[in-house]
Amino acid sequence: FLKVTQMEPGYADGWVNVARARIQEGNMAAAEDVLRRALAIDPRLAKTHFFLGTALKSLGRYDEALDHLRLAAASYPRDRVVLNQIGRILFLKRRYGDAITEFQQVLVIDPEDLQAHYNLMLCWQGLGDARRAAAEQALYERFKADESSQFITGPYRQLHPEDNNERQRPPARAGVNPALAHQAGGRYSAGNPAPPRPPASYLPRRRSAGGGGGSR
Repeated sequence: FLKVTQMEPGYADGWVNVARARIQEGNMAAAEDVLRRALAIDPRLAKTHFFLGTALKSLGRYDEALDHLRLAAASYPRDRVVLNQIGRILFLKRRYGDAITEFQQVLVIDPEDLQAHYNLMLCWQGLGDARRAAAEQALYERFKADESSQFITGPYRQLHPEDNNERQRPPARAGVNPALAHQAGGRYSAGNPAPPRPPASYLPRRRSAGGGGGSR
């Protein structure tokens, strides 16, 4: 990645790729430095704002992180990865009502998003609403079980397609850019309650915000 920046120092994506590697290494301060170089080249590049928001969030600079994530969301308002990150930061700031609004937007896009349901459970707990927290926990556990069964039966169905003829193909997951889907594996949302890791890869796509960022 560094060779690309040496060959084309004016290519913003090259600096973003270097930053992704730094995020993978856990070096958020170094990631911030190169992402700001990318923004100096192209301040409108949404994925730069996404990854910078991710790095700043890990550094505990929540207000700055929100500013950059909202810029990414302005370009991609139906990107679940970005919305979940915004909601998570609002939760960490104890702005539970605002966080709930973000996670509910995610569920409009995908009613089965595991991360949104899990964090909604935490938000309702923070507000002292045990009934709604329990309802979100039930939905989280239900959809997590569904996802686990898909994972278990998937290899068999691939080897025995004739046994899968009567099985309806599930609809494509809505609101997930392939560029960000790798940050939590599988169906993007945290299949385990731990927050997602920083994105492992960025696959360029027209109209994609990030190309994960880690949650905590």
